Amino acid sequence: METLLEGLLPPSVQIAGAPISDHVAALLPEERPFVEKAVAKRQREFATGRVLARGLLARLGHPDFPLLRAEDRLPVWPEGIVGSISHASHACLAAVAESRVAGGIGVDLEPDEPVDADIERVVCRDGEHAWVAAEGESERGRRRRIVFSVKEAVYKAFYPRTRTFWSFQDVRVEIDLGAERWRAFLPESAGVAEADGRVALRDGWIVSAIALPPFPPRLG
Repeated sequence: METLLEGLLPPSVQIAGAPISDHVAALLPEERPFVEKAVAKRQREFATGRVLARGLLARLGHPDFPLLRAEDRLPVWPEGIVGSISHASHACLAAVAESRVAGGIGVDLEPDEPVDADIERVVCRDGEHAWVAAEGESERGRRRRIVFSVKEAVYKAFYPRTRTFWSFQDVRVEIDLGAERWRAFLPESAGVAEADGRVALRDGWIVSAIALPPFPPRLG
């Protein structure tokens, strides 16, 4: 399933994908407490993501690294590594890179299925409503989910750096499905005004991805 991400992230980013399966037994002892009281479905999602991510970390020189979870539920990556994990329905994607080549990574996987108008009211702003409606009512529900997916990828890429909560209304996006590209216009806390990413409709999935350029070192 990593083919879902092919061409959407630079070659320096390691990617993997797989159906969600029962990998709970493969969790490392340090990882198990995070889901030991969770329902079976959540355990399988968590374990599949950890197994995929640990395989990618091994490629970058971090074999058998226990991928813990911070209080804000983010994975705790090794020093000098950035990454992102996404689950949807019965599938999982993971992407990791060294922070010297990427300042942050965001991936989001969604089923290519429509969502209702309530989602549009929460997720969309400004010109996004016009883009959602541009292809007629039959495509409107699908485009709502695309906007949702793109903004999820933006948030995943920036939050580990900013540690600032953004609502969907804080980010505006312009999407070009033909080119499989999007541009996000960001709040001041991002430290940059804009960021560019990719989105594709593949094999019944919506896949959004972004790899940020390396951030300059923090001062002080």
